[in-house]
Amino acid sequence: MSEAHPLSRRARLLLGGLALLLAGGITARLLAGGPGGDADDAPPAPPEATLAKGPDGRPALQLARGQAEALDLQVAPAREAPAADRLILHGVVLDPLPLLELEARHRSAEAALRAARSGEAAALAELARVRSLHAADRGASDRALQEAEGAAAAASAQRQGAEGEARKAQAAWTQYGLRDTLGLADFRRVVVRLDLPLGQPAPSPLPRSLSATAPGLAGPLALAVVGLAPGGSPLTGGLALLALAPGAGLRPGLPVDATLAAQPATHVLVPRTSLLWSDGQARVFVEVGPGRFEPRAVAVAFSLDESVALAGGLKKDEPVVLRGALALQGEYARLAEGTAIGAGGV
Repeated sequence: MSEAHPLSRRARLLLGGLALLLAGGITARLLAGGPGGDADDAPPAPPEATLAKGPDGRPALQLARGQAEALDLQVAPAREAPAADRLILHGVVLDPLPLLELEARHRSAEAALRAARSGEAAALAELARVRSLHAADRGASDRALQEAEGAAAAASAQRQGAEGEARKAQAAWTQYGLRDTLGLADFRRVVVRLDLPLGQPAPSPLPRSLSATAPGLAGPLALAVVGLAPGGSPLTGGLALLALAPGAGLRPGLPVDATLAAQPATHVLVPRTSLLWSDGQARVFVEVGPGRFEPRAVAVAFSLDESVALAGGLKKDEPVVLRGALALQGEYARLAEGTAIGAGGV
């Protein structure tokens, strides 16, 4: 066997240079895009949403391709609320004690005002008598005149204060629309509050009577409507009606249901998930073009179980966002602040 001859110096230099070239190429590939890739193989940047103008010139959110799917948007034409020929109002029998106290306060304030007016008239009459005696120098001293003037001023101030209290007491009492509280203390009569749904306007004109039902009563209950309840409904946040009813079988806290003829009105119905609130204003997102969504201010008429009836701002059959409105609002707000939003949203 012949011995292997060692490589020449020139061959070794060539092999070393080739190794360096190969190592540099591998490093460049790693830096450009990972093993076995280059810059062309890197994933493209996600598309971004932009702000554009809607048909009316107002800003609208223009989504990039694929963003609607990424945000899981659901859009459908707004539908008209079904017309109802009647409205069921849920109510309750009120505790008569606050009403009895209001009437007692009103009567007390009226009595105090009558006494104050009488006292003022007496003080003014006495002042006139003392002035006459003082002017004729017939035994009325300067001190007596000053005392009479002070008494008259105090009586006038008392009368003015009594008038203010009487006005407040009368306003607090008359807002309930009751003439008196006869029969309330012994439950021969009761006062019923009937709650209207939030946003439901007061019937015009107010009905004079309503038919109602209550647990434990065999037949219908006749209610005499006296007006709107001051402060509205603490349960729905909307308006409420006040009515008087015979007290047989009724006690405070008992639920009462009444039937009210519905007023003809056209409302657009959207799910609660469509509705967004900002600074006290309700809004929905309307699709005004392919992938283009405009925030629209709307007026809420009243709320149902899972839907909201709108009285303005949206028309029937306009494409409204049913699901994903909150994600759109986040995208819109960030773009309005100058921050680009990626396709995935936040």
